[in-house]
Amino acid sequence: MNKSNIIDKPRAAGAPDLLGVDDYMHALIKFIETCNMPTTIAVQGEWGSGKTSMLNQIRHELCETGTDIARDKELPYYGVWLNTWQYSLMKSRDETLIAIMGGLTNEITKIIKRKHESQSQAILGKVSGLFGKIAKAGAKAVVSYAGVDASVVDTMLDGSEEGVDLLNFKNSLQEAINQCLLLDGKSGNNNRGFIFFIDDLDRIDPPVAVEILELIKNIFEVDNCIFVLAIDYEVVVKGLVPKFGPLTDKNEREFRSFFDKIIQLPFSMPMAMYDVTKLLLPSLEEVGYISSKYAADESLKDRIADFAMLSVGTNPRSLKRLINTLSLLNIIGNLKEEKEKEKYELIINFGLVCVQIAYPKVYQALIEEPEFTAWNEKTAKKMRLPEISEAQGLALKDTTEFDEEWESVLYRICQKDPYLSSRAFQISQLLNYISELVPESMDFAEEISKILGTSAVTSVNLDYIPKQAKKGEKIRYEGWAGFEQMLKENKNITPFIPTLKQIHDYFDSAFHDLIQFNYTPNFLTIACKFSASRTRTLIFIRLKKDFVVFEFAGQAVLVKNIADFNESVKSALKNRFNELSTKKIVG
Repeated sequence: MNKSNIIDKPRAAGAPDLLGVDDYMHALIKFIETCNMPTTIAVQGEWGSGKTSMLNQIRHELCETGTDIARDKELPYYGVWLNTWQYSLMKSRDETLIAIMGGLTNEITKIIKRKHESQSQAILGKVSGLFGKIAKAGAKAVVSYAGVDASVVDTMLDGSEEGVDLLNFKNSLQEAINQCLLLDGKSGNNNRGFIFFIDDLDRIDPPVAVEILELIKNIFEVDNCIFVLAIDYEVVVKGLVPKFGPLTDKNEREFRSFFDKIIQLPFSMPMAMYDVTKLLLPSLEEVGYISSKYAADESLKDRIADFAMLSVGTNPRSLKRLINTLSLLNIIGNLKEEKEKEKYELIINFGLVCVQIAYPKVYQALIEEPEFTAWNEKTAKKMRLPEISEAQGLALKDTTEFDEEWESVLYRICQKDPYLSSRAFQISQLLNYISELVPESMDFAEEISKILGTSAVTSVNLDYIPKQAKKGEKIRYEGWAGFEQMLKENKNITPFIPTLKQIHDYFDSAFHDLIQFNYTPNFLTIACKFSASRTRTLIFIRLKKDFVVFEFAGQAVLVKNIADFNESVKSALKNRFNELSTKKIVG
């Protein structure tokens, strides 16, 4: 019997890799195995990107379990796991810091007691006694100690009784860890040290998360220890606002310097490289949305990957929500004894649910007017959409994504919301793909209405006053020169401009007048001028801070330098072009 849902749980230790990230994980593990200590590593990524899963795998590969004696002898570290969110529940900021300090201390002493209790009683007693004294005095000393700059720590320690206790506490922790490792060595265990996994820092108040970072840096950063923190740089920025004020170009260096002081190695979850089909196809089959006869269907797989990339992206949590939504809709259909969906119906339904989850305002417009390819000025007035300027109108007609009347209406829908505005081109491409899937023999409006049918039960709507687009706002740049000028305004991407220019010039020389460049603030798109179908966009080149992501044919290829734009990528792009265009590229 099929399961009805996919649980949003982190990847269990040793579980299969469903996103194609094991190469990155093993590289990070290799770094940890051989790094000097103390070292602090930040595993960065948005909510649901897989940070906890990454920490789970590192602990599984490197840390003793305490239950498998034979395997433990082969593993080089003791592992300490701390979920900061659990320690912060129903606690004030000061209470949270003391609780986390106590949690780390307890985990360290439990490990040492388990391995060498009789030989470590004296030093463990000292650690516990000092922590008890600090806890009894309250959080004031810890907050003070954790919250000051490293340059004045020594001065404060010399003039404060609480500070002396904290310094003694840090020294006693170091002594206990050193003694544990020494006793390990005498018993034939070559354990290198302790790894502390600090999870869920992005689920607590950002200023408290920053104070936890300072606490770790100033009290627990001792020899033979590695800290692996699940935290995103954006959380640190939010947490430092009370200290530095809102982030600006003038004070950005202060924010970055704080992060660099705490973190020796930042590691960003490689979301752009996730292979979504590895998670999507087996999961959709597991919940019964697609039958086994479609599991090996390459065209279905490619289109599903395209729809996911154009909407929910590669975030595992969003993908699981998408799968669970489709599962429920499938159950509703079975209860109504509907006939098995045709392949095109499965894919269209998948695409519409993608719109529902990623772009609820656009989905609401589809509910109101399902025949979206017939949207016109009358539709726009009914939806009370903002007018577009003459300049915007001319620019839209010169693009492949918004050169039809219904696409212009879609653009106006997107302008009502800042997020939709930044994703307007992807949304247009997604709806164009959906429109191509309805068989010519079918009534378009009837088919879309029928497929939309039951999906409204899983929609989430939130009424709010949308931000209006500024009249006359420029959405396109004339040629490379104008595009480059815009890029130069962003100092983060400026060093990458020469590489991007080389990539741009390659397309210009290899495809000549068979393609059209579209330059926008968020990405560069390249479209086929002589498309064999309504699908025209060859590639989205999404701009990041110091790299770009190529999105085409359900793939996402990260390009950090010109070497990444290799012959394999070029060959795949030519093949994709030949699939889309009536005029082919040879060689």
